[in-house]
Amino acid sequence: MVVVNSAMIMTYYEIGTIINERKTWGSKYIQNLANDLKEYGNSYSTRNLHYMSKFAIEFNKNEIMHQPGAQIPWRTLIEIMQKSKSHEEMLFYINETYKHGWSRAMVLNQIEMKAYERSLIEPSTTDIYKSDDLSNELFKDTYVFDFLDKNNIKTEKDLKNQMIDNIIKFLNELGPGFTLAGKEYKLVTPTNKEFYIDLLMYHTKIHAYVVIEVKIGEFNPSDLGQLIFYVNAVDTLEKTDRDDPTIGLLLCKDADKFIAETTLKNSLMKLGISKYKILEELPEYLERRLKDDLKIKK
Repeated sequence: MVVVNSAMIMTYYEIGTIINERKTWGSKYIQNLANDLKEYGNSYSTRNLHYMSKFAIEFNKNEIMHQPGAQIPWRTLIEIMQKSKSHEEMLFYINETYKHGWSRAMVLNQIEMKAYERSLIEPSTTDIYKSDDLSNELFKDTYVFDFLDKNNIKTEKDLKNQMIDNIIKFLNELGPGFTLAGKEYKLVTPTNKEFYIDLLMYHTKIHAYVVIEVKIGEFNPSDLGQLIFYVNAVDTLEKTDRDDPTIGLLLCKDADKFIAETTLKNSLMKLGISKYKILEELPEYLERRLKDDLKIKK
């Protein structure tokens, strides 16, 4: 199927290239071509030939031959071309679709949740680099949970319950490799003291536990102490020789960039601080963050 799809995509690209070379033959060139090719099926409709033309304009041959684009379904490529605002955004969604095996519906969902714009913002983390380059992509600056009902979130328990009630969507937004080990996961110390982790995850690609603590308010440096204790406790009580060191993520409603980065500075542990948003809050947040980042770069 992959080989057949790649051959079809390359055929469409070549047809688009030919169309673009001959558009000067008259305004009805594509329509006439569609009539000539109609015996070969609906794939050569006027609309689809226009898409092929756009496809050949948007990408060079090298990008199609040596990039994942040729392995993405045609209808998905059309959606990406129609809904992206730049060439870089198109390449982002093509690469992510290939890497994560997104369906067309999942691509549309990621576009709606502005995955590309969010990828431009560096998350606040300590150095969690690994040679396999997987943990470099572990955290996002912002997670968008379109299933959250903010009117029914009064406590952190309410927030956790909504995440677990929508576990598939929650795991999809966290990213590939995350599995749920437990909600309010109980840790018992050698002195019989009991503690409960909000969410304990296990990452199957990094082979490490990930402790997630959720806060319904803005990040406060004092919040990190609890997370650090849980990360160390999991390393001591749960981690085996097969597991890499435990990672910690503090998920909060908002966080001041300077405070978050200063709190994590010089920490030798693998920690991250990220925000969660509902869909309607996202545009305002992204506009503010991207403007702030632009000021810093200047």
